[in-house]
Amino acid sequence: MKGLFIWWCLLSVLPVAAQQEQKVVSLGEAIRLAREQSLDAMVAKSRLRSAYWQYRNYRADLLPNVTLTGTLPSFNRTLSSYLKEDGTYKYISSNSISEQLALSVTQNIPLTGGALSLQSQVERVDQLDGDKTTEYMSVPFNVIFSQPLITANPLKWSMRIEPEKYKQAQQQFAVNMENVAIQAISYYFDLLLAMINVDIDRQNLKNSEKLMQIAQGKRERGLISDNDLLQLKLNYLNASSSLIQTEQAYEQKMFALRNYLGYNERVVIIPDMPEECPEVEVTFKQVMELATRNNPFRYDVVCRMLQARQQVAQAKAGRGFKADVYASIGFTGSDRSFKETYRNLRNREAVSLGISIPILNWGKGRGQVELARSQAEITRVQLEKETLNFEQDVMTAVKQYQEQNRLNEIVRLADTVARKRYKTAYETFVLGQISVLDLNAAQTEQDNARRTYVSQLYSSWVYFYTLRGLTLYDFEKREDIIYQQEKY
Repeated sequence: MKGLFIWWCLLSVLPVAAQQEQKVVSLGEAIRLAREQSLDAMVAKSRLRSAYWQYRNYRADLLPNVTLTGTLPSFNRTLSSYLKEDGTYKYISSNSISEQLALSVTQNIPLTGGALSLQSQVERVDQLDGDKTTEYMSVPFNVIFSQPLITANPLKWSMRIEPEKYKQAQQQFAVNMENVAIQAISYYFDLLLAMINVDIDRQNLKNSEKLMQIAQGKRERGLISDNDLLQLKLNYLNASSSLIQTEQAYEQKMFALRNYLGYNERVVIIPDMPEECPEVEVTFKQVMELATRNNPFRYDVVCRMLQARQQVAQAKAGRGFKADVYASIGFTGSDRSFKETYRNLRNREAVSLGISIPILNWGKGRGQVELARSQAEITRVQLEKETLNFEQDVMTAVKQYQEQNRLNEIVRLADTVARKRYKTAYETFVLGQISVLDLNAAQTEQDNARRTYVSQLYSSWVYFYTLRGLTLYDFEKREDIIYQQEKY
């Protein structure tokens, strides 16, 4: 039966697709091509790639950062003011070349929000005037610790938020790929229905022409009235007009599906009549559990609540007293010989405590805290509403899928009955036992039943993939839907 349908499709589009490459594409093949080649799939992959590198950047903040800095060289020829003992100034010239090189290893401390650094540095200065001496200065080892005493600790918040954001991005990619499948199904059935409409209108035109010829013979024998003959002529004209319109629609639907699947204009896609979508037993409780476990909405709720709480913490940390501790300990040496700079080293210590106390800011700090709290409350209420909407979407999807399976059986039987009725009505009209109006009614019902069957078949596939997208669960294989991530 499927083979006959394919040959019918090939014959129906042959006049339009002359000198072009015809390609029979099944629904499964269309979905596969869309996931591999469509622009929507490429956008989804780019978004996942972006989320991956954002996560990698966050992970890099937790690891030691090694940096090599230097100035090679720095030339300086200037006049500088010099304060003498008698209180007067004198300008002295400076003419030198200096080179400086430093290696540092820095590790952020997530627990406190501070940073610990190990540094090693060497510097050379060549005087170009006077004695033309060369001086070296070295810092073989230096430990630096910096710590804000009052802080919201952004790195600690990132450790809670960024992993959840990356999990959300991974699950969202799977949802996007299921949405790509739904879009491919839409374009596929649009083309299939457009092709069926072309076939229906061609057959109706052929039947109208044949019936008009029969009616003209009957009118000559006085077996039908002029009104019936004119009605058949009108049917023939309407069928001709309808065929032109459906062929135009067919070309538009062909263009849409061909572009989405990544084919060029020489390819004529022949959609195959799909099988009915899989029938699986689902319940609202089962689907809701799967959606709660797998859908990225779960991670979105966590991330947004954490981000709202982070904003409150930052506002509290920034509203009043601030203090930062800086400590540095190490060794340093200088000499005209490079080797000697690493001998007879001297201690190098530095400790500082910086504070900032707002005296009068007209309640700005408190206002920022209250604003952050208000925004956090808005986020909480919005998430509660979105959670209810999500549960409603799941319930609607389950109900639609359950009812669609029963509806498919009805429209399938209606299509079979309508075809038999039209065949009987056509034969009866040829024998002169029914009127043109009865024949027209039978033809209209047959055409509508055929279109309705295809439309309901489309709906069943959309509802099935909607369930997959909500739950990220393959109900046929009984396993979670996981897409292999590309290596970047």
